Amino acid sequence: MQLRTGAPRDADLIAALHTESWQTAYAGIMPASFLNGPLLEDRRALWAARLASSEPGTVENASHLLLAEQDDVLQGFTYLIAQPDGRILLDNLHVRPARKRSGIGRLLMSRAFGWAADHHPGKAVYLEVLRDNAPAIAFYERCGGSATRDFWERVPGGVELPVIEYAWTPESVKALANRQAAYAVGSERPR
Repeated sequence: MQLRTGAPRDADLIAALHTESWQTAYAGIMPASFLNGPLLEDRRALWAARLASSEPGTVENASHLLLAEQDDVLQGFTYLIAQPDGRILLDNLHVRPARKRSGIGRLLMSRAFGWAADHHPGKAVYLEVLRDNAPAIAFYERCGGSATRDFWERVPGGVELPVIEYAWTPESVKALANRQAAYAVGSERPR
């Protein structure tokens, strides 16, 4: 498994994986008309806009896009954004559906937390997950996340859905980042 920082040239690959991930994770949660309709174009527009202005991680460390590849195929990615309130938003963590539970998600998460600890020391990390996405919630709880608030949010596709915020204290961010060498991906160990 190779990890690298994402770049503008990766926008279409990321959008395709983001779409595939949502279509499997959100089936029965988000409207099928959106998931099977304009989702890919929506994700393409999102990633083109995010990556057009500059490479993530280069502008005052405001964002970071990390890709996991195997045999030159994108297997997963994570995207973090520094927020005005001082926290770091883990806005995306997606793994190719066929590769879930292979260690890629933990590897990406620990490396993402490493970036947060290095570039934003002493800052908490949080994410938002749809309440009905039970597998993701179980994963975040196994990674030490704590539910900090519940709310409703209008999501792409035009519906309002219940969301849970999960957060990690600065201490837990650093601890998870420091454990990255312990996570195996398949039979490989991260170096």
